[in-house]
Amino acid sequence: MENNNYFAEMMKSPMPREKEKTVISEFIDSFLSDILYKKEKAALMEKIDRSLDQGDRSAFIALSDELNRLEKTYQAS
Repeated sequence: MENNNYFAEMMKSPMPREKEKTVISEFIDSFLSDILYKKEKAALMEKIDRSLDQGDRSAFIALSDELNRLEKTYQAS
């Protein structure tokens, strides 16, 4: 009987649910960040490929630098 009272009191407490929401929120943030990174990387890779096909050296260098910055930013977070 004492265990039932403990359970009822724990269910009233918002703390476990808040922690669960925090973990879920962190997972969602991480998931969305990963999707955004992959989308930006794919777009840059397409632009890099296009610049190579067109022989545009300056665009290739600028886009490669941008890709390197994106990868460093993503690895840092």
